[in-house]
Amino acid sequence: MPPKGGLPLMDRRTLAYIGERGLYGALVGLVYGLVNLYGEPSLIFLCGVIGFLIGFFSTLLDRWLFNTRLRRQQFIVVFSVRSVAYLAVVSLSILIPLGVYTSLVTQTSPWHLMESPILRGWMTKGGFAYLVVYSLVVLLVIQFITLVSRLLGPNVLINYMLGRYHSPKEEERIFMFMDLRSSTTIAERLGHLKWHQFLNDFFYDIAKPVRRSRGEIYQYVGDEVVISWPKKTGLKNLNCIHCFFGIWDRMEVRRDYYMQKYGYEPVFKAGYHVGVVIVGEIGDYKRDIVFHGDTVNTASRIQMECNHYNRRLLLSNTLLNQLDLGNEYTSEYITKIVLRGKAEELELYSLDPVEG
Repeated sequence: MPPKGGLPLMDRRTLAYIGERGLYGALVGLVYGLVNLYGEPSLIFLCGVIGFLIGFFSTLLDRWLFNTRLRRQQFIVVFSVRSVAYLAVVSLSILIPLGVYTSLVTQTSPWHLMESPILRGWMTKGGFAYLVVYSLVVLLVIQFITLVSRLLGPNVLINYMLGRYHSPKEEERIFMFMDLRSSTTIAERLGHLKWHQFLNDFFYDIAKPVRRSRGEIYQYVGDEVVISWPKKTGLKNLNCIHCFFGIWDRMEVRRDYYMQKYGYEPVFKAGYHVGVVIVGEIGDYKRDIVFHGDTVNTASRIQMECNHYNRRLLLSNTLLNQLDLGNEYTSEYITKIVLRGKAEELELYSLDPVEG
């Protein structure tokens, strides 16, 4: 968890992401300079610097504020606060480099910059306001897309826009069906409102491990969540397996919070399978991208076997045979099951991290 009241600790991946967004901002700034400044190299470079600062600091603000303190606020609250914060970031990211540039060109002391006819003219003739509005519009469009993408799921919006699944397609995907143990008992004792809050806390807490493993939350069904990966993505670096144990570790950290607030902690189980599914858009008034096929049903059935064999995680031999466990996890044979309507048996295994 991030330190209370301070900046969250950042790993290399986060810093690389922030730097990458800064470079994207620099590219947008350079394009703006090339289009509007007609080949003045120093001013084009200045636009690139401004773009980098806007991209860098707006992303830093996202990570520090919007993905932590404001993450669970209403859409309109987040959008409004982000708009004001972005206005401040954009204004400062333009004013500071512009002031430095003007000071160097005119040999003017930073304390007397407003006496410079270059800066004063640029501020009063609309150049500053135009650049602020241009930058702010770009950021607001990006943030609106980001917020809608969070509502629909990280890849759903882009897939809709590109029409990727307008016609159904076959894909190989990994599915993890995960649900809470003793959910009926907990729900009865907590009551409807507290149970909803309990579930909501749990689903919020699993989001970061899912995102880190590059998983996609397909759907929530009661106390169950279905997470999916394209096969290549899920196998790479054991992403699909790291997701489960990342969630497990997260719940260990958050145990005291749940016990103090609810008197119960989330204990969950999961079933994995991999195979071919049909992916396509469905519906009209409310459209969705859905997965159909035996792979989905099999993953759900495997998860149901966890209670019977008292295991927190079960997976099919079909998936296990494609995983490179290395020295991270050990597998244990559990049983064979015969799926409804199928003749062949499916072997089930359990996984556990290697001690130490």
